[in-house]
Amino acid sequence: MIVETDRLAGSGRLTWSNVSDIGARLPTDDGGSVDVSSLDVVWWRRVNALPQIPPGVTDSAHRQLITNDCRTALLGVLLDQFTGRWVSNPFATQWAENKLVQLRVAEACGLRVPRTLVSQDPAEIRRFCKELDNQVVVKAVRGTYFRPPLTVMLDGRLLDEDEAMALSPAIYQEYVPGRHHLRVHLLGAEVYAADLESGALDWRPDMNIPVRPVQLPDDITARLHLVLERLGVAMGVIDLKVADDGEPVWLELNAQGQFLFIEGLTGLPLISAMADFLVSETTKRPASTGHFPSHGSMATMSSLGDSWRRPSDASGA
Repeated sequence: MIVETDRLAGSGRLTWSNVSDIGARLPTDDGGSVDVSSLDVVWWRRVNALPQIPPGVTDSAHRQLITNDCRTALLGVLLDQFTGRWVSNPFATQWAENKLVQLRVAEACGLRVPRTLVSQDPAEIRRFCKELDNQVVVKAVRGTYFRPPLTVMLDGRLLDEDEAMALSPAIYQEYVPGRHHLRVHLLGAEVYAADLESGALDWRPDMNIPVRPVQLPDDITARLHLVLERLGVAMGVIDLKVADDGEPVWLELNAQGQFLFIEGLTGLPLISAMADFLVSETTKRPASTGHFPSHGSMATMSSLGDSWRRPSDASGA
């Protein structure tokens, strides 16, 4: 069952009550609804996409109220009534998606990470970039749905623009030379990795590049699994870059990263792998619920069509 979280506004089918005979229900994409307490697995996939609010609602305060109340009610219904397995827990997902947190955890797990500064202090930014001879890439800390920002090399002219640097924090990161970018899909214990060969800093704008499945060294795989364990998430799509000396360098984790395009380019069976992973999660229902289902029911909480868009969650360094 799919709950289109960007289409809650106007659906008329979300309900929760502390009156026992009313229960808790969410609208599904087939026009029906699902009893939240009957679910064994929830795939919590990118629920914060821009909502589709009826065009007749034009007041900005009203639109913000609808957005906030739909999102908060959705989460509240699940937190109160859902007793199965999260893929992944909403709070762990939020924590894991923070690039500062995940980089520090990756480093603690023994992975090589680039020297990184997150700042809006012009003096600190200039000092950091000077130490690296301006061989620095610039990234968004969070980004925006309106126009996913690309990773770019530092333009020296930026260092003369105090006002621009002070507007908001950005990520300034040591440039890692190399042509091999690794996209690693961790679905529970399973690992599927692809090598995207490109001389570009950010491979996303031009996908006419060699892409092939690869096998990761066991020690790298173990460290990546440890990262997920410490962040408390059940799955993740991780971007690495192979340095000139052959060592993979951590770039970032996408807690709900896109993967269908990699199946299309490589033939890796990621759709089947994802389905098998979700089904396997039904057998891990918390013991406190009192039963282990013989067959699981699953719901995906997702913005409509998000999985089919051009990849927007990769990063270069």
